[in-house]
Amino acid sequence: MPAYRAPERGDPQVIARRIAEGVSILAERLHRLPQAYPHWHPFDPAAYFDLYPEQVPALVRIDRLGATLDVTLYADLLSPAFRRAERFWAAEFCPALFAAGEDDAFAQHFRQRTLPAMQRRLQEAREEIALAGELLYRRGDIAFLAVSAALDERRIHQHRLPADDPTLIELYHSLPTLTLSRSYDILEMIRTL
Repeated sequence: MPAYRAPERGDPQVIARRIAEGVSILAERLHRLPQAYPHWHPFDPAAYFDLYPEQVPALVRIDRLGATLDVTLYADLLSPAFRRAERFWAAEFCPALFAAGEDDAFAQHFRQRTLPAMQRRLQEAREEIALAGELLYRRGDIAFLAVSAALDERRIHQHRLPADDPTLIELYHSLPTLTLSRSYDILEMIRTL
């Protein structure tokens, strides 16, 4: 959607500002969800968050367990650099990794070309996401601050890291993220009608 679109290339400040604006809109909608959710039968995340239906599986996760509704928005996907890194990972990095043998020409190509190209793209994504997050924190975006899920996201995936690699663990905890998340009591939402 245009409200969430940031330019693919250009001034990093302009790109980060556009990402931050999109994240702020999503955060505000997530924050106001308790007032809207009871009126939707069934709830349509594409319409509510102003997304194309095709975007919902990648951007939105909704889990309902009993009277609890958990909504997570993977707003890092608003970053053009993140999407470029994701496309490169799928189209180039994974095939090159699987083609690489022990120490053959494919492995050499992977180490010399593909891996550094992936690292560059990931660094660009980290910088773009960090800059957008910085803008949101600096301006004290209340909706964003209320639903930012950086700490929760890190805690959830911590178990996947090798315990014997403190450098990787430190890097993991320093990664910026724009993920938004909030849990709601559905019964409480219905009572406020």
